[in-house]
Amino acid sequence: MPRLRRAGPRAAIRRPVAAATAMVLGLLTLAYARLHAWETRAREEDRDGGYSTETVIVTALLVILALAVIGIIGRALIDKANSIDL
Repeated sequence: MPRLRRAGPRAAIRRPVAAATAMVLGLLTLAYARLHAWETRAREEDRDGGYSTETVIVTALLVILALAVIGIIGRALIDKANSIDL
């Protein structure tokens, strides 16, 4: 009867990495297949799936507002941090 070799420490590291890699590749393949199916169905049903002009404008305004708020808060935080004496 042949003797079985024990796996070394590298094998213990390779197994989880290989499993994680296989899982990520499987999820990417599934996502690609799902997106391809949606695109095919949309083309068959002759839908463009586009946004209206109003939706695009409102979204752009919300993004601009969010960037302005982030800028104001960021500037306030930087000023406050610079005013601290050590």
